[in-house]
This record gives sequence, structure tokens and C-alpha cells, in this order.
Amino acid sequence: MKIETGYLYHIKDEFFDTVNDETLMSNHERGKKRPTYFTIKDGDILWFIPLSSKVEKYRKIYRSCSYY
Repeated sequence: MKIETGYLYHIKDEFFDTVNDETLMSNHERGKKRPTYFTIKDGDILWFIPLSSKVEKYRKIYRSCSYY
């Protein structure tokens, strides 16, 4: 599968099973479907950015970070 920038993707369960990293966004959080990711490229890095409708929730998290 060719992954292109500017598109939306869902990551398969097998990826989360293989990587097994608790710091990654959960694939089936609280019984909900897997998150949707938007892709962008920065140099050689392909970023998968999770999308959410919970803007206020993540705005609070962002503002609580020490680098903000």
C-alpha cells in the first residue's frame, strides 16, 4: 500500500498488537472504532496525525504542556 500525504487513514489492529506501545493512541478506546489519522510529510518523516472532534479536551492537554 502506498501511503500519500494529505489523505485520511485507519491503522490496522495488527500494527498496535505488533508495536505494543502504551504511549500510542489506543486503537479501540472505550469500545469505539479506531482513530482516523491525517498524513503530512516533513522532509523524510511521514507524520500520522490523529483527528478528534474533542477540541476542548485536547486544547487543555496542549496548554498544560511545559513547552506551550
